[in-house]
Amino acid sequence: LVLVAVIGGAGIYGGKPPLLMIETAIALAVAAVPEGLPMVATLALARGMWRMARRNALISRLTAVETLGATTVILTDKTGTLTQNRMTVTVLAFPDGDIAVTPSGFVKDGENVEAGEHAFLREALETAVLCNNAVLAPAPGHPESVHVIGDPMEGALLVAAGRAGIEPADIIADWPEVREEAFDARIRMMATFHRGEDGFRVAVKGAPEAVLASAEFVSEVSGRRLLDDRDRHAWRDKVADFAGRGLRVLALAAATTENPEGDVYRNLTLLGLVGLHDPPREDAEDAIRTCRRAGIRVVMVTGDHAATAREIADAVGLTDRRGSETREGAQLGDISMLSEDERGHLLEVPIFARVSPGQKLALISLYQSNGAIVAMTGDGVNDAPALRKADIGIAMGLRGSQVAREAADMVLQDDAIGTLVHAIAQGRIIFNNIRKFIL
Repeated sequence: LVLVAVIGGAGIYGGKPPLLMIETAIALAVAAVPEGLPMVATLALARGMWRMARRNALISRLTAVETLGATTVILTDKTGTLTQNRMTVTVLAFPDGDIAVTPSGFVKDGENVEAGEHAFLREALETAVLCNNAVLAPAPGHPESVHVIGDPMEGALLVAAGRAGIEPADIIADWPEVREEAFDARIRMMATFHRGEDGFRVAVKGAPEAVLASAEFVSEVSGRRLLDDRDRHAWRDKVADFAGRGLRVLALAAATTENPEGDVYRNLTLLGLVGLHDPPREDAEDAIRTCRRAGIRVVMVTGDHAATAREIADAVGLTDRRGSETREGAQLGDISMLSEDERGHLLEVPIFARVSPGQKLALISLYQSNGAIVAMTGDGVNDAPALRKADIGIAMGLRGSQVAREAADMVLQDDAIGTLVHAIAQGRIIFNNIRKFIL
């Protein structure tokens, strides 16, 4: 435009007719914009979408392809993105000790344990079956294998119960469900009510911290007793031990009531803990290394226990050193009220654990205010606002909710971070091709 103005002004100054020079300047301005640019840009973006779709990355908005190439920070979930989301129950903790879960059965202190003979094992596994929405079905094409329909964690609980000879259909027939209190991200628990001959049985599962805070009693061989502060401290130590091994930890509790419409989480009796192993993805470490070379930061934002998140982060190479700083949601407070130094320090933290949906939104705003182009992965209904807020929202195709997929700009059909990294590379290639054409 400056060049057009200079040429027009020079012509008038040189004695050319002003109308002629104005027409010439307008013609030059129009000619400066290549006629084929809209078509080239559209074809480049569309071809990029096609290539990404072949690699399990579905783009819902054409402009998101270019945004991918500009991404500088990826806020990623842990389960299913950095891990395989193939959960297996490996250990259960009860008041009388731990029981290992093996392919052949249950082992305690080197000896096999029968579920019906152990004071706590059967009740805990029955509770896990009742407070559950997953279904086990024969795998397509492999009828001898089991396929989980629903949440993989709940499916793992059903598989563990099956090893104890507990059939979900039989338990549900004996204890038909009359009410469900769905999982709430704020309280991190869910509960179901089941009708019995003498009243209603309440089955509860959730984050250990939440269940321990709500439970009033703990199981004993002779019945139950009050759960005191010393007991809670011991159970928290056990949770930390499991999480330190990279296990996802779940707590089980139960209660009885005569009113199925009453307070859900009252008079709970803690039954025990469940440790689930979810191995890291084999391609996660290479994908994170590729991101670093490309100048992209990868930050883990998860609802899991801090020790579990840290162990997985170390395993996939997300942190530069073992024991890197981890911030929990309870420590964040109101991010908007932090000082500049505190906000700057927060930008360097590689792992955020026990984070709420609202805190995900605040973290996205923090990075964006620092000039970052943020990609955010999510799968739940509560993740939808964060997916909308991010410069590019990425939903999980395998385990993601319909709400999350509709709110996102891109869907990973295989939930793998490697697929996301490939899509970012394609976005950069497309951006460079369009820029070359313009030049």
